[in-house]
Amino acid sequence: MSACLVCQEVRGVIPVPGGFLQSSGSSVALHVPPLDHRDVYLGHLLVVPRRHVPDFAGLEESEAAEIGVAISRWSRALATFGADRVYVATIGHGSDHLHVHLVPRWPETPSEIPWHSVDEWSGARRADFDGAAQFAGALLAEADLH
Repeated sequence: MSACLVCQEVRGVIPVPGGFLQSSGSSVALHVPPLDHRDVYLGHLLVVPRRHVPDFAGLEESEAAEIGVAISRWSRALATFGADRVYVATIGHGSDHLHVHLVPRWPETPSEIPWHSVDEWSGARRADFDGAAQFAGALLAEADLH
């Protein structure tokens, strides 16, 4: 699975801003890294099983439980950090390694912006790698979940 982008993030081949927010033998939580030297939407997190599986059906029950707890924990952390709502999605088109997106809706996001575009409007909170790393560090400190 060396070509798998998610596997590369999990193995540390692709750096993630601020390092892993949470790491265990079965899963990790991380802030999405900017790819291709672009910026990223602040607060866009991923919860990922370490094992390469394409979807939830491929998880062992213990892995599924751990991922479920991580989704809840980091959604709560984003809400504590000010998100009005946290959208949770898994799509799987770009990578066949299960990765669950946690996408915050920040208070300044206009109500007419649909959930799937909160990161695309002109006023969306965005940052480069260093800014995302600072955000991840602040989120971890605020959440005090390690």
